[in-house]
Formats: sequence, C-alpha cells, structure tokens
Amino acid sequence: MLDFKRLTLLRELKLRGSIAATARVLGISASAVSQQLAKLETEAGLPLLEQVGRNIQLTPAARQLVARVDEAVTVLEGASAELEARSSRVQGVIRFAAFGTFARTYLPETLRRLSLVYPDVDVEFTQLEPFEALDALASRRADIAMVDEFVHVPRRTDEGLVRTLVTRDRVDIYLPHPISDPIELGELHWAFEPRGTDAYLWTQRFCRKLGFEPKVTFDSPDPRLHYELVAAGVAAAFLPHMVFHGEIPTPGTMTRWVPEDAETEQALFRDIYAVGRRGSNLRPAVKSFLQILCEVAA
Repeated sequence: MLDFKRLTLLRELKLRGSIAATARVLGISASAVSQQLAKLETEAGLPLLEQVGRNIQLTPAARQLVARVDEAVTVLEGASAELEARSSRVQGVIRFAAFGTFARTYLPETLRRLSLVYPDVDVEFTQLEPFEALDALASRRADIAMVDEFVHVPRRTDEGLVRTLVTRDRVDIYLPHPISDPIELGELHWAFEPRGTDAYLWTQRFCRKLGFEPKVTFDSPDPRLHYELVAAGVAAAFLPHMVFHGEIPTPGTMTRWVPEDAETEQALFRDIYAVGRRGSNLRPAVKSFLQILCEVAA
C-alpha cells in the first residue's frame, strides 16, 4: 500500500520543480524530502525520479501516480463537501489568497457581511500575487485564489479548477504632466510591475501598440507605489481603478491620458477571477463566501 502523504509529497515536487523548492514550501529540510521520496520509490518498486542534467524530473510512472493522487484528493474534497452540505448550518474554514489591491478594496466589507450572515464561517487570508495564489491553490494551501487576467495574456487553466468572474477593473494611463503629442510618451519614465509578470507583458505590448518603447525606470509589484510616483511627478503608469480605493486623484497632480483610437482605449481593463478547485467549490462555506464576494465587488 502506497503511503498517501508521500504521494502528496511527490505531487508537490511536480508542482515546484525541485526538491529545494518543495522543502521551502513545506517547511522541512531537503534531505527529509529526499528520504520520503526514496521510501516511496521502494514502496512502488519502480524508479520515480530521474536526473536530467542538474535537475530532477518525474518518471512516466511518477507522473501517472501524481495524476491518480489528484483524482483521489478531488474525490475526498467532494465527499467532504457533501458532508458539510448535510449540516443544518454553513460553517468551516476558508483559506483565501488574493493580491493586495483586491484585498484592500473588497475583503474588509466581504468579511463584515459574511460575519453577519454566516458567523460560523472563518476566513484565513494570505496576501499573494496571482501566480503565487495559483500555486497555493494547486498545492491545496488555499481554497480560493484571486487572479487578474489581461487582454491577450490568458492565465494558465489547470484541469480541475473552476473560475468565477468577480469583476472587471478599468485600467487607465496616468502621466505626471500633460503632453501635447503621443510621441512624448516615449520620453517619460514609467513604473511597471516586475518583468516576467502578466501585467508587465500586457503593459509593454500596449505601449508598443501605441507606437513607443517605454523607459521602465521603476519596477514594483505594488500599484499603489506606481500611483504615488505619478502623483509625485516622477513617473507615468497604467493604474487600475482598484488602486484608488474610492479616492479621486487631486487635479493638477496627475493627468489621465486617453488613446485617440476608441478600440484601443476600450481594451484598457483587466478581468478579476476567483479560482477554486472543483471539489472545494462545492462546499457550502465556499459557495456562500463567493456569493458575498461577488456582491461586494459588483
């Protein structure tokens, strides 16, 4: 009989790509991970890992095992959801992961309403960037992950995940001062999200569509910092409406610039999704939380 905990460890290795990364996520030593995987290989009677250059990869047999583990955990989550549904009250713990601007804008009011209607539902929140939140969801360290998706830059869609559109967030271009010609956009310093992120890729593509290569001087995952840099008159930035959190930019401190082409201007938005696993999304507590979250965001 294969040890289920070791099987989930193998699954985590597939998600993380290395023993060191797996150990960091689980909070154990790399040697402990290696020892448990060695025991799993003995139980299986087949090699599960192979050395490819400097990297460790799963063998075909290991990948097949991981697929079965996914199926088993999905079944267990579905069974747990069915048991919760039999209860006369909605209760349980929800592990919620979201990026900062979304959490700051919508989470406090969502939790306030949730506590009034479903006082037996507890929410554990972790602030994570979208790619980190998806990893937490895949490794079952989160039940719901908030992600943003930009035009022509689709997020990965893993089998077994369910997406719920929560809101559409407008994104506008703000400049530190007015310009008389779009060519001046290429002369400004820009604040972007970190290189390699979907937001960076989308913003870079948008600038090139407008006909200029942006001078990215400021690199930060915090859109609120982008806002402060624009307000200080030292950078231009693409700012989602969510970053204002109900505030109105002070006239004279920053200039909203609108592309002349209407079709281009209409593409300035991002969709915000709540992503969950099929099994956990059946839980009454999760469904209730998502319903209130969508109402608040609407």
